[in-house]
Amino acid sequence: MKITEAILTGPNTIELQNHDVPLLNDDELLVEVSVCGVCSSEFPVLRGEVQGKCGVSFRYADYPCFLGHEVSGVVVDKGTAVSQFNIGDRVTGVAYEGSGFATHVVAPASMMVKVADNIPLDYALGEPVMAVMNAVRMAEPELGDQALLVGDGFMSLMTVAALSQYGLKNIIVTGHHAERLSIAKALGATTVVNSKDTDAYWAVRELLDGDDFDRNVTLWKNGVDIAFEYAGKMETLQLCASLCKPKQRAKLMMTSFYPEEPFTLGHYLINRAPSLVPSFPAHSKDVLDDLDRGMWALEQGTFQMDKLVTHAFELNNIDAAMAYASGRTDGYIKGIVTPSFDKLETNVRQVS
Repeated sequence: MKITEAILTGPNTIELQNHDVPLLNDDELLVEVSVCGVCSSEFPVLRGEVQGKCGVSFRYADYPCFLGHEVSGVVVDKGTAVSQFNIGDRVTGVAYEGSGFATHVVAPASMMVKVADNIPLDYALGEPVMAVMNAVRMAEPELGDQALLVGDGFMSLMTVAALSQYGLKNIIVTGHHAERLSIAKALGATTVVNSKDTDAYWAVRELLDGDDFDRNVTLWKNGVDIAFEYAGKMETLQLCASLCKPKQRAKLMMTSFYPEEPFTLGHYLINRAPSLVPSFPAHSKDVLDDLDRGMWALEQGTFQMDKLVTHAFELNNIDAAMAYASGRTDGYIKGIVTPSFDKLETNVRQVS
């Protein structure tokens, strides 16, 4: 059997390559890929901005690079020590070995879970679901808290859906896509702010202060308990810091990949003193537990993936998948790549 996978061989250069299926270790699964989600965290990798940098993931340290890690599919072979899965099981999980944009992937059985029958594999994107559960659990939301999310993309919208289960006083989302902000409201946001035509800082301040709002107040003592930064820019990280409750150890959740630009948070960290919490999967206390909880929430319909997974591409059209994900036009929120449209289980929009 041959595996076909998309390999990054240079900046913005993706090639489809074929190779034999490797011998499985005792604890591994061979998964026939149904879909793999396109993750914006890999855009800097695609552009060639991280290769050769110290501390970069082994997947991206040098060319050729592996792309794609949000895999769902069907078990077609397993190692001799694997007892929790059978051939034919529908699975998803954390597949960081090899390219997820492929016909097959090899993954540790310990990092995979079964997909419930009522979840289409198109929507069973275990890795980002796990990442959202990790971020929310690390934020430790409490009943009556006020939360701010800056950014209106896929991960932010899933976080809104998760936070809606915690009984928060306010879930505020800022972004600049009217359609996505409307979805945020449907998923549980109490307030949305379109930063395209409104100053998000003052809009959030006015919301939090109510009748006491005064633009002339500079020593502002109000703010949110938790701020999630999903836009991936230092200016939006600074916005989050400026809107955290001062001197009460509000949590600033850093969930994005930040490009190399000057660190400009300055006095926001000194005076408002939020706790900065990197909330990537590598910080998870228990990845499999986050994955299990996230998939349970997906099974219950919490994430409403039918609103969020918007475009599908075949593997031989991987360049278009990346272009759509970068441009985010035509109603794009989340894209998935499949070896063949025949594998899709939903009516997600197919882009040829």
